[in-house]
Amino acid sequence: DKTAGLCPIARCSKQLLNGPCGGSMNGKCEISKEVDCVWQMIIDRLTRLGRLEMLEEIFPVKDWTPAGHGGPRKMIREDLRS
Repeated sequence: DKTAGLCPIARCSKQLLNGPCGGSMNGKCEISKEVDCVWQMIIDRLTRLGRLEMLEEIFPVKDWTPAGHGGPRKMIREDLRS
């Protein structure tokens, strides 16, 4: 498995597929300092397994269209409508 059994979609607050964001610090998520950065966990586990090269392959961009959530939220302010 490319991520050592840890799912970045389920465990990363930003659902990043290709490594940690620039905000993680000391192995903690920038969203909550109490949450371990899943990408740091993946890197640590692959290193222990001697399989860090698994991260050399770039995951393609995820097509979220089939998810059916309708994309990013749109805030419509009635006071700005013309």
